[in-house]
This record gives sequence, structure tokens and C-alpha cells, in this order.
Amino acid sequence: MSTQVFIIAFVVSYLGSIPPGTINITSMQLSVQNHRRAAFFFALAASITEFIYAGVTVRLQIFLSEKPFFTEYFQIITALAMLALGVANLLTKTNSQSLLSKTTTPKGRNGFKLGVILGVLNPLTIPFWLAVTAYLQNHRLISLSGVNFWLYLSGISIGTFALLLTVNRLGARFTNIADNQLLVHRLPGIIFILLGLYNFIDWLF
Repeated sequence: MSTQVFIIAFVVSYLGSIPPGTINITSMQLSVQNHRRAAFFFALAASITEFIYAGVTVRLQIFLSEKPFFTEYFQIITALAMLALGVANLLTKTNSQSLLSKTTTPKGRNGFKLGVILGVLNPLTIPFWLAVTAYLQNHRLISLSGVNFWLYLSGISIGTFALLLTVNRLGARFTNIADNQLLVHRLPGIIFILLGLYNFIDWLF
């Protein structure tokens, strides 16, 4: 189970970090401008920040799961959260070029500072991990007791780090993925909605 917890967290984090945002677009820009050192420290800082955000989120989810009201309606709350994420993805339209114009180019270890700043200014990770963690627990795909809690957070953080290193390696080619609305928004949105509907129907019957 411990290995499974880490792998699931890694895969979800890696795939969940693909949709274009300021963080992965900045990593791409650093690669294009050949600032490899800054890109590494940037990715490291962003993944550490993700670790902290996810830690707070998972602790909140565990706290809520111990409350009678939340426990009784755990499945329907999860279903609504997944539906909300799905609709949000379907309505979202992002473009790498518009995000590129808003990024700055650090050098060397200044990349770490920028990674922390942009990571802190990315609180959307909280509702994402709240909904995903609730879903995974609800279907007994993960257990967050004991060391599994830290393995889960490590999988999330390392998944983010790996994705940013991949973006750095791909460079400008990442735009081919980032600007594919079907791949990064429509398909995940449909999957979230289907999972939400599945939870809702399962709760009813």
C-alpha cells in the first residue's frame, strides 16, 4: 500500500501539473533562454511549496473526515467537488503566449526565490488536492495513516518537480501540449465530471 500511495500521488501530481500556468510556462521560458541552473532551482522551490500546500490541504481533509456531518455526506461532497473541478476545466481557456508575457527571467539561485513566490501565489492547488484526496480515500485507493501521509506528500512534490524538469527539457515544444485545449482542459474536465457523476449515482443507490 505504501508504494501504491506514492505512485498514485506522483502520477496525479505529474498529470495535474500539465495544464499551462505561470509556473510551468516560466519553467519553459527558462529552458528556451538556456537558464538551466535557474530552471532547476525554480522547479525545486515550486515543488517544495507544493509539498507545503498539499500538506495543509491533506491535514484539512483528514480533519473534516473525522467530523460526523462530513463522514455522513463524504461521498456526495466528493462528487460535488469533482463536478466543480470538471466544469472549471471545461470553462478554462489558457494560452502559453499570454502567460509568457507575464513571466520574468531570473538567473542562478534567484530562480529559487521566484519559484517560492509563484508557488505561494498558486492557491488553486488547495481545492484540487482536497477533491482528489477525498476521492482517492473514498474509493480506498490510498491510506494516509502513519508514514503513508508523508509518502503521499512526497509523491505530490516529486511529481511536480518531475513535470517541471520535463517542461525544462522540452523547452518551446511544451507549447504544443500546453496550447492543446482538448488535452489539458477538456479531457480532464470530462474525466472529473464522469467521476463526480459516478460518485453521485453510487451515493444514491
